[in-house]
Amino acid sequence: MKQPKEVDGIYQADNPMPTWWQLVWLLTIIFSVGYVVYFHWFSDWPQEVAYAKEVAEHEAKYPNKPKLVETADGSNPFREDAVAIKEGEATYKQICAACHGPNAEGAVGPSLVDAEWIHGNTDKEVFANVMGGIGPERQKLNRGGMPAWNGLGADKVYSIMAWLATKNQTLVKAK
Repeated sequence: MKQPKEVDGIYQADNPMPTWWQLVWLLTIIFSVGYVVYFHWFSDWPQEVAYAKEVAEHEAKYPNKPKLVETADGSNPFREDAVAIKEGEATYKQICAACHGPNAEGAVGPSLVDAEWIHGNTDKEVFANVMGGIGPERQKLNRGGMPAWNGLGADKVYSIMAWLATKNQTLVKAK
């Protein structure tokens, strides 16, 4: 062992690491190189296969929903559907009521039951506004913006709009 030397009041012996510690360190490096070589070039489990397997599991767990058929004029296909109206009311109260009020009379967001529509009153316009949101460049009447709700999916948005059409007759199918 070397004699400790003092540096700024701290004694440092400068002893070498134990041999067993150096061997463990060397073995971990050798193992990691072998691991990388095996799994990247010689295993039957490459990244592409793992990704394809995860995609297949996801698709099995969450099968694709049939796409909603849009009408030629952009009108809401759920407008007269009683089940969709009931679901739309529940979704509205869970998500939209925070800004538009529990009865759609407005709070932070504008009223949805009066005759004044700030950004259009057709199904097509309202659908586009809900799915795409109202950004700062489209704000009117000193009202704040609205986030895009495309994560809800077209079915839920159309259901909310069907319920809203029962509350406000000025929401029209198409112009």
